[in-house]
Amino acid sequence: MSHHDLDYAGKRLQLLGSRVVEPEQSGHRVIPTSHHHHAHPPHEETEDVNPEKGSRDTPKFHKPHAATNFELFYDLWFVANLNVFTSVHDISNFSRFTSFIGYMVLLWTTWGLTTLYDVRFTADSIWERCCKAVHLGVMIGFAEIGTNFDPNDQIVSVFRAMSLFLAVSRFVLFLQYGMVTFQIRKYADGKRPMFFTALLHLIAAAIYFGVSFRYNLGKSSRVFLVWYIGGVVEMSLHLSFSQMAHVLTFLGTHLGERLNLLTLVILGEGCIILAKSITLLVKDTYLKDSTYTIWSSTLIGLVTAGTALIYIIFQIYFDWMHDEHSMSKRHQVLWTSLHLPFHIALVLLLEASSIFVVWARVLESINAALLKFLSVEAKFSEDTTSEEASEALANVIQPFLKKYQPLEVLETWESVNETLEDIAKIPNSFWGDPLADNSTLNDYQSDRAELMNTMINAVYNAFHLNPPEEEDESGSKTEFWQSEAAVASAKRFILVFIYAFACAGIVLLFLTIMHIISKRRGWSPFNIFRTAICISISIFLAMLTTIAANQEAVLDNKKGTSFVGSPWMLPTITLSYFAVLVLTHLPHPSGWCMGNMGRGAYGGVKGQEEHRRGHASSDMNRRNRYVVDSEAQRSGYSSADNEIFSPPLPHYDDHRVRPIQGETRRPRRSQDRRSREMNSQDRRYKR
Repeated sequence: MSHHDLDYAGKRLQLLGSRVVEPEQSGHRVIPTSHHHHAHPPHEETEDVNPEKGSRDTPKFHKPHAATNFELFYDLWFVANLNVFTSVHDISNFSRFTSFIGYMVLLWTTWGLTTLYDVRFTADSIWERCCKAVHLGVMIGFAEIGTNFDPNDQIVSVFRAMSLFLAVSRFVLFLQYGMVTFQIRKYADGKRPMFFTALLHLIAAAIYFGVSFRYNLGKSSRVFLVWYIGGVVEMSLHLSFSQMAHVLTFLGTHLGERLNLLTLVILGEGCIILAKSITLLVKDTYLKDSTYTIWSSTLIGLVTAGTALIYIIFQIYFDWMHDEHSMSKRHQVLWTSLHLPFHIALVLLLEASSIFVVWARVLESINAALLKFLSVEAKFSEDTTSEEASEALANVIQPFLKKYQPLEVLETWESVNETLEDIAKIPNSFWGDPLADNSTLNDYQSDRAELMNTMINAVYNAFHLNPPEEEDESGSKTEFWQSEAAVASAKRFILVFIYAFACAGIVLLFLTIMHIISKRRGWSPFNIFRTAICISISIFLAMLTTIAANQEAVLDNKKGTSFVGSPWMLPTITLSYFAVLVLTHLPHPSGWCMGNMGRGAYGGVKGQEEHRRGHASSDMNRRNRYVVDSEAQRSGYSSADNEIFSPPLPHYDDHRVRPIQGETRRPRRSQDRRSREMNSQDRRYKR
């Protein structure tokens, strides 16, 4: 029985882990124990390491091809924080809109900085698990703070805790990078950039710790802007360092997979938000009105459009995802950086699309309530007394408020009763000739509007679309506060309309830009043409926000503003994205806008190029069985699929493979044939 059989766990856990590949005196490669990770096809990307430096001067790192279980577990806490924050943080005005973006920046950059370390250097050990436990604790802190995160109404304990959580997160990253620096201390190359990376996190931790002392009771400080600026600067410097030092490069890592998984997480959050909205629709229809048999065609269409939008974005994102390892270091950093604004815009778009679905049902409920009110009012005649009119209106409003409970129950009922009493005091002669007395007519119209707006606000509250709380300096409400609240709720929806279409354009634009970055070949005139159409559609969607630029015109239903609040808002976005999806999979025409390219779909030319590279690669492998190991030795990392021992090979210059001693030379060929083969080899080594 071996020692491995006696282990209680699946594998033995070390105190300190390392991904550093240690060379032995014999030249064999010693590869550290890798994580348990998911199966993933091997890739051929290598790091750009200076070939003049010896293997003993350059640290080499073992880089798994897929996310580990601990990385996936860490992503679950990002999901939890995102779900909690979107549930409790309603975007009711521009201030809360900016705070929503700010919180997303803090959450994303904290997740991103931890991920940048994990994909390159984390090795399963007791030390790394303790560090991961601290990072999980920071995520718990985000969940605690997210419920009361409002920079314009600061709670000192909340904002001070936020700074401390950020400081702890960066300090742990300093310790982790410091440990890697210690592990590569004997190498001449790589120590300095690793040390500066650790120092960057230490400086950030000190800044966040100092910021925590700037929050005092009774004061509202703008120092929280340091969080946003600091997070973005940290990410920018990190990604910049990865281009200047090969030990920090992301080539050969699974960073792209982590970002893909995060995109799936955000799309999943969109599914949850939409499911919650559908629950509200069911609650409002079937549970409150047993005679309701089926949703309206408008409601069914909007739910379908909301579901289709999530599905289409999912398809476009992954259909436009070309081989990440074909990108250069510069393009990979740019592609990674674009995911921060892309993910923020995507969350806002999915949030707004669910509100569009709810808004349709809100309008249906409001129209049904006002129709009952107006039908009772139409029955008033000269024989009607004011008490009868007040009682008739009460029979409509009071049952409605019991079904749709208002936000402030006591104040609402007091306001309704006072208004009904005022109507009962109107002279009976008013109902026969309302235009005879303008003063009485104005009073009745004000009371009438107040009652109708009370019903409207009750519907808003049922669907969690309440306006922001605004009171005067005395803390009391104005006489017609229900009407003011209804107008505030309408303005809130105008804000939703603006950021929904702005984010719809931004999401599509960033999808297109990331597609351009990742697709390195096959840019025929036809592919450029349909890319231009995608960009034009994104600009068109963003420009639709100008319809709601004048809030007063929208509230007055002036000409040209009818699109705001119409059932066609969400279908317009969905149909635009569907057009992009169809355009993506439109077959490339043969013989038109082709140049020297063959027939194929969007990635057809790339597939042909890969096919040609495959033939060149197989021929090269037949002639030199040590090329793969030579590339691994030159690149500075070890692949999880090539854990082999092989003797060292001589370095080569000018990207040419020299014959290995003892290998039989092939017969001399013609000069043209030999030149073509060397060009094929050069392309492979430059990759």
